[in-house]
Amino acid sequence: MALRHLAIAVGALLTLVGAVPLRAQTPAERQLDEQLRGVEVIQKIGQKFPLDVPFVDDNGHNVTLAQYFKPGVPVLLTLNYSDCTRNCSMQLTDLARALRDMQWKPGAEFTILTISIDPAEHFKRARQSKIRYLGESNMGSQADKGWHFLTSSDEANAKRVADAVGYHYRFDEPTKQYIHKNALFIISGEGVITHYIQSVGFEGSFLQGYLTASAQGRLGTPVSEDGTGFGLNCLAMEYTDNVGRAFLMMRIGGAGVLAFVVCFVGYFWLRELKRLRAQKLSNKSLNVETA
Repeated sequence: MALRHLAIAVGALLTLVGAVPLRAQTPAERQLDEQLRGVEVIQKIGQKFPLDVPFVDDNGHNVTLAQYFKPGVPVLLTLNYSDCTRNCSMQLTDLARALRDMQWKPGAEFTILTISIDPAEHFKRARQSKIRYLGESNMGSQADKGWHFLTSSDEANAKRVADAVGYHYRFDEPTKQYIHKNALFIISGEGVITHYIQSVGFEGSFLQGYLTASAQGRLGTPVSEDGTGFGLNCLAMEYTDNVGRAFLMMRIGGAGVLAFVVCFVGYFWLRELKRLRAQKLSNKSLNVETA
């Protein structure tokens, strides 16, 4: 009987929770959804990557992407820009730190290309970014030969690369920012797109495993079946800067829900105990009168 009442109580709780209406979007959230429309990563594993696109390297030299591709030597591609101080900075910092733990080194077993999506970025600004992230990697001149920061004043060049890997971004005039997702791309030395890596927080062994697979000509699997999964974006960071506060509120909310469940179920449990105790007393009295 007690179990039956407990099941009824839990069922009532779930019904109550399900009956709570969904919170309506705030104007800021609706605006964010509108701004992020079309900003996505469509995975193109197995497709060819263009190698004839021209850029300027971080030393001011004119180059083409073909210069960085050699058979058997995979290329790790990032699309960022130096004036993005939130997500881009987080992504490149995590990448630099992951390099510390890898046996493979850029300039030896693989190459890194960081291409700016901002046509206004000068190669000297890109060079400053390179120095910063090389410092984070603790590899100095060794990584300098294998991690290249490329720019182009012709936006069509960055767009061509981005389109090749299915990386869709756009410039937001009100904020003067490029709205884009976080992603890494691995391309084989033969110019075939082999792997996509989402978000931030990379582990060295994780990256090396994918690079090794690419060097062997093996293709990865999509991050998600529908081509999504690349959730972080620079603009949305405005609404999620205080991550600690968000997690604190989640913990408080979780504790509140747990307390409610305990009280709700506990009420029925105590009522059942009282009923059973009263029944025992009644039976005891009846036995005494019968005797």
